[in-house]
Amino acid sequence: MENVRALWTVAFWGVLFLSTGTGCKKDGPASWDVDVSAPLLTSRLTLANLIPDSLQSIAADGAVTLVYRSELFAVDLDTLLGLPDTSFVYPYAFPLVGNDVFNLPAGFPVISQNNLVRFNLPQVELTRLDLNAGQLRIAMRNKIASRVLGEFEVPSAVFPDGNNTLSVAVEPGSPGSPSFANVVRDLAGTRFDLRGPSFNAVNTLATNVSASLDPAGSGATVSNQDSVVVEASYSGLVTRYAKGYFGTNDLDFPEESSRLGLFDAFVGGSLDLDRVALRLKVENGIGMDIQVRLNSFQATNTRTGTTVDMTHAILQGPINLNRALDLGDGFTPSIYENLLDNSNSNVDAFIENMPDEVRYGLDIRLNPLGDISNGNDFLYFESALKASLELEVPLAVIATELVLENVAKPDLPGDVENPSITEGTLNLFAENGFPFDARVVLDIVDLERNVLSPLQVEGDVQAAVLGSSGIVSAPVRSSVSARLTPAQVDLLYGEGRIRTRVIFNTDPTLGHVRIYDHYGMDLQFTVEGNFIVNSQ
Repeated sequence: MENVRALWTVAFWGVLFLSTGTGCKKDGPASWDVDVSAPLLTSRLTLANLIPDSLQSIAADGAVTLVYRSELFAVDLDTLLGLPDTSFVYPYAFPLVGNDVFNLPAGFPVISQNNLVRFNLPQVELTRLDLNAGQLRIAMRNKIASRVLGEFEVPSAVFPDGNNTLSVAVEPGSPGSPSFANVVRDLAGTRFDLRGPSFNAVNTLATNVSASLDPAGSGATVSNQDSVVVEASYSGLVTRYAKGYFGTNDLDFPEESSRLGLFDAFVGGSLDLDRVALRLKVENGIGMDIQVRLNSFQATNTRTGTTVDMTHAILQGPINLNRALDLGDGFTPSIYENLLDNSNSNVDAFIENMPDEVRYGLDIRLNPLGDISNGNDFLYFESALKASLELEVPLAVIATELVLENVAKPDLPGDVENPSITEGTLNLFAENGFPFDARVVLDIVDLERNVLSPLQVEGDVQAAVLGSSGIVSAPVRSSVSARLTPAQVDLLYGEGRIRTRVIFNTDPTLGHVRIYDHYGMDLQFTVEGNFIVNSQ
């Protein structure tokens, strides 16, 4: 229906051109009324105007099958393995009694610690973690009256540049006025071995922390008020690859929904389909066994408020998904498919509801049999558990009052202050090669699509003639028209739009009518109008 708007523009400007191309020139502006009937350009309405080419599959005989794919849900690693921001503090205070003081020489080591730190990952036991992004921040606070040099080493990490030690220097401070310094290391591309120094732990990172007075300084006198504190903070961690045991966890998604755009152009009526095949495809890109239980599956038409519940054996038991295969530098997902058709479900009623939304509730159980991989669960950044719907519908239909809608603003000549048209009639001649009748309803609506004024349309578009083979043997020519009153023209010069609704019906005695790719409707537009022509 987008062609209608373009033809309106051509129509009005073409007629205006014809009206002003002749006549005598006068000394000053003049205006007169002109009644004009002018033929316009022709257009062709094909199946692509109803269903995009990308959703059509054409057989050798030209028969059309609707093919539509939509994602149902996706659970990525953020849900399965959230890595929290984590901080570890390494303090050192001098164990002096009362007002005792002690003189420390230049270069004195105030901190020298080898530590094992453990990341808090409930139910997840990681042995390896590679990062796509993240930061390691080393912050040092100094209350000693000497410059302090610190080093933070992560011996179990492999950084992209090969250096796993961070150095930081902090200026002299005092108990009342400590000094601070920090250094930040980008962790993108870093690999952590989380098995600890004996390679028998999980979630464990070995670190070495050292700090000493500046060897080039003069040392310092310290009391029990003096201290040095080193803090290591990990933040913004994004997994590139993880390995270990991910635990036996349950994820609940009781009320989820997925948008369907297949029937967006249809705003009313009913559609009876001969055959429907709906393939539910679930892909597991994660290296662990997963069990999915689909508790509810509904097709909802929010325009009509109608919901159809799916009936199929898939709702009566769990879907068991095998783990993905780790290739070392990528993975091969496991695939589960189940075909829902007319023989094993109510999928025809499910789709005939013309849903714009699919609603579902599901439970996901990770590692339902426990650690059967012996700590070799894995996931990559691209890993996900995702499900999709693949719909195949051979276009053999019974259409009853099936409504398509389009709203367009006609580009009338002139403007609201100086309109060039006062009233007129839009005529439409249609040569229909589709096997269904069409009724055209026109309304002038506002920006919110509230009806301001209906247009009285006369005539219907008749269905093409079907031959004995069930294929159109000859198109049928019809005409319709709509009168524009002066008040309606005023609305269109203002904020009014024209809403076009085309209502389709197939002959019920023919049953399901097959649609072929060569079907089309040739349109020719004319306009009869009363124009005000101004000459300057």
